[in-house]
Amino acid sequence: MSKAPLLSYIVLSYNYERYIGKTLQSILDQTVQDFEIVVVDDRSSDGSVAVVSAIADPRIRLFINEKNLGGAASYNRAVQEARGEWLVNLDADDWIDPRKAEIQLRLASEDPRLDVIGTYVAFHDENDARHASARALEEIVNQPHDLNLVDTWIGANHLCRSSTMVRASAHRRIGLDDPAMVRAPDYELWTRALQQGCRFAVVPQRLTFIRLHARGVTHADPTGTLLEMSYATLRNLVPLAEARALLPSINRMVAWVGRHPSLSALPPIQAHRLVGMLMQSPSMGDFPHFKALLADPTAHPELAAVGQRTLTFMGPSTEAYQLVEKLLNDIKAYIEAREYFRTQSENWERQYRALDAAIGPLGRRLAAIPRRAWSRLVRSLTK
Repeated sequence: MSKAPLLSYIVLSYNYERYIGKTLQSILDQTVQDFEIVVVDDRSSDGSVAVVSAIADPRIRLFINEKNLGGAASYNRAVQEARGEWLVNLDADDWIDPRKAEIQLRLASEDPRLDVIGTYVAFHDENDARHASARALEEIVNQPHDLNLVDTWIGANHLCRSSTMVRASAHRRIGLDDPAMVRAPDYELWTRALQQGCRFAVVPQRLTFIRLHARGVTHADPTGTLLEMSYATLRNLVPLAEARALLPSINRMVAWVGRHPSLSALPPIQAHRLVGMLMQSPSMGDFPHFKALLADPTAHPELAAVGQRTLTFMGPSTEAYQLVEKLLNDIKAYIEAREYFRTQSENWERQYRALDAAIGPLGRRLAAIPRRAWSRLVRSLTK
């Protein structure tokens, strides 16, 4: 193995004594062996550390937090400790196919622009058996989504973090997780990467095995998830959509928040302010600053009124909403037509240049012959 490994596997562990051995073995069984494994244990109270320490492989680097920091802070520590060219994510209760790294690296060599590469996934239960709902879940998740489009990310995260490898140089450029986020730090990271120009791809093969069990946190607090995804949308997707002149996309972002079932769980003034923030994009910093701004009615007090009025346009039977929807559809059609004719113009220009290069000086001389002379020549040849 080279001094700086090609791959740095990032394994975050918290009380996963039962699973982490299989996770690490699936890495050790990879067909690509140029790697290190960075394990960050978030102060487990079970025997997780003992399981990791018992594996006699010098490529495993174990870091134990002095106190429980949470997933995002543990991830940031792992990223800072990693030395590889690619950072490969794998939760301590999941495992991977032996060919996963090989197949992802092959795709990276075919397209050097790629910064984030995921895979399709398979779902299993806590006993390693195929999950009872695996077929239905995989039909939803394993779809050919274009992750380089803004609309793909509106209200949805189609990229499983345990399936991803991220170019380390790109990760350093976009920054670390927000340590205050619990429910959707990966969604915020991916949308930030999209805003800052990273390119995504997904291998359409089930190379990552996800374990579904009661300890999962993403869906345990739907209101918390809504707030974290709204923050990521406001911070990353709205500015990107504006930069790309995608006004219909901004409409869909506001509609996603305005119609979200968990919006009603917020106090009414906070629900109104949240929608108002999407409409006005007030200056804000990290996620705690976002929450503080949301909860403080004296900061930008106009947000509540803006949000309340915006919500009146959300009813599908409202005539004003239908007029706005028609206007936005017209704008979308204009943008699509503009992009179509721009592409056609570029194709025509390429074809002209290719033809001009092909006919050369002789063709240009023939083209200079007066039309009348050409007519006489054609008549003489057709007699």
